[in-house]
Amino acid sequence: MSSVDRKQILKDVYALVAELWCNPLDSDASEGGINKDKEEEVITRLAGIDKESADLLSTFLGEQAISEEDYIDLFELDPKCPLYLGSHSYDEPKTCANSAVSDRNEYMIELAGVYGHFGQKTNGMELPDYLPLMVDFLSLTTESESDSVRDKFINEYLLPFLPPLRSRLEELNTHYLHLLDALERVINIELSEKPISVEQTQPTQQGESYVG
Repeated sequence: MSSVDRKQILKDVYALVAELWCNPLDSDASEGGINKDKEEEVITRLAGIDKESADLLSTFLGEQAISEEDYIDLFELDPKCPLYLGSHSYDEPKTCANSAVSDRNEYMIELAGVYGHFGQKTNGMELPDYLPLMVDFLSLTTESESDSVRDKFINEYLLPFLPPLRSRLEELNTHYLHLLDALERVINIELSEKPISVEQTQPTQQGESYVG
């Protein structure tokens, strides 16, 4: 399989995973979402790269579909498990004044800077650390030539923030754990196939940012 074909598979897998994290109503096929046939096609192609990842996605999709009400209870409004990664890793600021200089705010500013580096912008409806948005960004940049920046996004802004999310999903005993397992496995497979560049071996400079 050529590297171009593998990248296209990863691009489609990330797009599917991003959509599966969203509210089922928002990802309805009639509104442009991925239909069942497309899901099966993506999973079949993924199996050609890694069968375990494909099995995890199949397991997730094979579980009883979550209702919109249960999804909202789990992930939205007053959520049991927010899909904003920073909310699991940073304490909420105690005052409005502190929110502007909080660690989470800095994290989101840096995320926005990475998106901007690739000419991407948030949709204005979700914060930069919204997981479906971050995974969709992986899909949109799979074929990008700015590998070092994209790898920095994965290694510093995404992967380290998934364990707290995993812990919460485990507490809630939800089948979304299969989706998280699939996401992490696909990301690590992608990273394992890349040679380490000179840029990646250099330490990050104090205060370095992609905001600009």
